[in-house]
Amino acid sequence: MRRAILLLFLLLITQTHIIVGGEISSNPQSAIMDIAHTFALNIAFIGYDQEVVDTNLIDSNIKKIYDFYYGNYSLNYTFSANYHFANSSYYIALKEFVLANSVNGTDTTSALNITALQIQKSTGTKMSIFLPQSGRAINASAVEEWFVEHPIITDSTPSYWFYVLNFTEFDSSDHNLEHWHNTTELDYEANTSRSSWRLEWDNNLNPDVGFPYACFTSNSRVFFIDPSAFQWYLTWARIWWGLSVSGPKYAYYYEDLDEFQKTNDVGTSQGKTDLAYYLAGWIEDALSNLLAPYLWTDIDASNANSISIQALILNNASANGYSIEDIDWIIDPSLVEDVLGDLAPFINVEVTVKFRNLSDIPQLEAIFDNAVIEKRDGWTYYDGFQVWDDLYLVRGSYFNFSSADIVINGYVYLEKNMSMFVYGGEYTGLGGGGQILVMKEIGRYFQEDGISPKSGLGSTFIHEAGHNLGFPHTFTHGVAYAGDFAFDVMGYYPYSFFFTQLRKDCFRRLIVDFKILALRELLYEDLVLYERKNSTVILDQKFDQVELKINETLQFYDDLQFLQAYSHVAQAASMETSLRDLIWIYLCDLNDDGLINIYDIVMIATAYGSHPGDDNWNQQADLRQDGVIDIFDIVIAASNYDRSWQQS
Repeated sequence: MRRAILLLFLLLITQTHIIVGGEISSNPQSAIMDIAHTFALNIAFIGYDQEVVDTNLIDSNIKKIYDFYYGNYSLNYTFSANYHFANSSYYIALKEFVLANSVNGTDTTSALNITALQIQKSTGTKMSIFLPQSGRAINASAVEEWFVEHPIITDSTPSYWFYVLNFTEFDSSDHNLEHWHNTTELDYEANTSRSSWRLEWDNNLNPDVGFPYACFTSNSRVFFIDPSAFQWYLTWARIWWGLSVSGPKYAYYYEDLDEFQKTNDVGTSQGKTDLAYYLAGWIEDALSNLLAPYLWTDIDASNANSISIQALILNNASANGYSIEDIDWIIDPSLVEDVLGDLAPFINVEVTVKFRNLSDIPQLEAIFDNAVIEKRDGWTYYDGFQVWDDLYLVRGSYFNFSSADIVINGYVYLEKNMSMFVYGGEYTGLGGGGQILVMKEIGRYFQEDGISPKSGLGSTFIHEAGHNLGFPHTFTHGVAYAGDFAFDVMGYYPYSFFFTQLRKDCFRRLIVDFKILALRELLYEDLVLYERKNSTVILDQKFDQVELKINETLQFYDDLQFLQAYSHVAQAASMETSLRDLIWIYLCDLNDDGLINIYDIVMIATAYGSHPGDDNWNQQADLRQDGVIDIFDIVIAASNYDRSWQQS
């Protein structure tokens, strides 16, 4: 009876968490391999007329259920949305805070020159694509912190928060004056502020680019969305990437809330419908890309105790006056260690960097020479995929793959006037499959004088390491880019060295889920072993202790305390290891005296060579369950000799 209860516990272990936590299927075989969680998401509208915002229509147009599959495993994440509207006093308090934490002035950020962008896209000619924009730059980090300290409702349920703002009153109808959210973007290795935008425009034609944000999150579980804010990134993405975005749900790619209200009468039924789609587009973009991304981390990563990231910096610009001493500042290994250690404090991270002149390594020099697509106007273009594949084949000669549980090798190539072509466009880095490749033209590391540091390697390197740990971008290629306003290292738009709290949650919860899934399989195997003999109070209590620790894990998980959840599931895994060891001792105790001794060995020897049906057959002596009593059964018992399963 006790064994049946234990098996039922294993199969239903999280069904008590259907509302606020995990559950598994009722099918015994699939139950071990399926897990689901529900997360609370509060969506608050600030500065909106509740009469014109159809939250039911918004809710029905937001994807809130996400199913992911890892081999035999199925993971389900569901987001339960609750909607709120700020009253006038809340709006006024926020407005006063914003006015006190913003700068209003002339030419305070950059706007997009759409005509120039379209010409560059069609002709490939490098151009100036930015114009000045005047208006109010709001401190994004301060606003995020204000929301953390002033939630719109007091709710003890651990949850995520999306605040949807409307500050159209800050803007002029002719767009000469706009408002946006601003953050300080520092390069920690070059000790400079960011002033350039991606490699196609990282040139003298586009100095001092400004980066207005329409959404923001960094260090909290708050993400605020301001559809009324000025931004140029979504327009740039739509044109440059040729996005197929059309219809009311993607109207935010074409117009901010100010323009939307000019062309849509929200006093009409159709206007309200279009507004609901418009706002749903913003919200779903962030939800799908920041809170519910598909991570492709290998399940074995959940058991890793150490990560070694080894970077080999290949200098092919020495002939242009860049010695190794001139470039050794471009990456700070301790910064990379700190960022990844903050992401996964339960894993020891070590980063090592070696600088070499490419000419000293003929094998690697030949790989790059053979991957040249063309040389044009003094510029060399490389086939990124060919370089990647050829370097991958020889990486065993340059990196130590026995140094940690997870080893990521990184090649960094430095050359003057060089680009890497991937997918028909210029890229800086690639990451995945245990490898990093960065090909950033050496001039981009320095200011115009060729000496003063401009931007280091760290942000790109951490970004590619993130891909190796399973992180997708903060946007979905080809359609959804608003999530890229998150100040996260996995984005293209922000210049960040760090992971946001939202993305750290995604990684940590997945590792916990993996450990729970693996633990369920092991416990199921333990129960099958345990069924060979009658249950005992001592081992039943051991199962109870593991059960309690798993329940504690799930409670921390429900409270969004994923590091504590990891600690408890790791303890549960250790307890299961001890439990299995005791089960095997128990199985070897054929005379049930609590100790493995000569009497148990004699009982196995008495049945030696027997098969089922023989007079001397003893089912319990067949420890391997292979239908014959042989030397292997004796070895199992002997390996546990003088041990007791009754130990505490």
